[in-house]
Amino acid sequence: MKNEKLIIFIAFFIILAFAFTNGRNIFLGDFMGREHDGYYALNKYGDVYVTGAAEYFGGLHMLESVARDMEITKDGYYILDKDGRVYTFGDAEYYGEAALDGEAIDLEVGDDGYYILDSEGRIHDYGFVENYGEGSGDGYVSLELVNDGYYLLKEAGEIESFGNILPLEKVYVKSSAVDLEITKNDYYVLEDNGRVTISGITPSYNDLGNAAVDIEVLENGNGYYILDYHGNVYSYNAAVGFYSPEYSEEPIYSDMEVL
Repeated sequence: MKNEKLIIFIAFFIILAFAFTNGRNIFLGDFMGREHDGYYALNKYGDVYVTGAAEYFGGLHMLESVARDMEITKDGYYILDKDGRVYTFGDAEYYGEAALDGEAIDLEVGDDGYYILDSEGRIHDYGFVENYGEGSGDGYVSLELVNDGYYLLKEAGEIESFGNILPLEKVYVKSSAVDLEITKNDYYVLEDNGRVTISGITPSYNDLGNAAVDIEVLENGNGYYILDYHGNVYSYNAAVGFYSPEYSEEPIYSDMEVL
């Protein structure tokens, strides 16, 4: 009798959890005080995976590998493709798109507009945002927007600053830098081998076989997640709980956004 009551209680708890999360694929982690509510993952065909409280608004579902980046809004998101086109979903507001000779790399959204970075360091601004300058050459991999400016990361570890912001030191990479994240107190540089340098110091890293594509740092620097191009999500000093996207043998995943 006790076992039957326990089984009924567990079943009720699981049903209740799914009721509060719209039946999404979670690991009951919403009840563990995690510092975020879920995440989005984008693959290169423009398909969007959501978990936790992240809401699905649609995707591109392309037959070719074109999607490069996504940015979330309050109730929607943007998707950027390699040619500079911007797709809006939910409450994301369209301001324009680029016609590029090179390849679009990154999208950053401001209060009333957004920026597109291309592989040659050019900045394309749309809406009512300020252009602080742009890079030159090639090898640009990430744009990070901050108050009064932005930073551009190159694959060799150089970080260029534009606007009224402090310069950041170059990171000496062992592989290729792929992403830059700025928090209140630190900056994080991710290499494709999984190595993370935090404000010039590399505490440790796991070898991800040159598959890492994106890093998402929690608020106040309380841990971070790394996405690889197979869809694996790795947690570092951050709570675990949400399942990873569907695994792919093909290297297709390109971006992750934490809610």
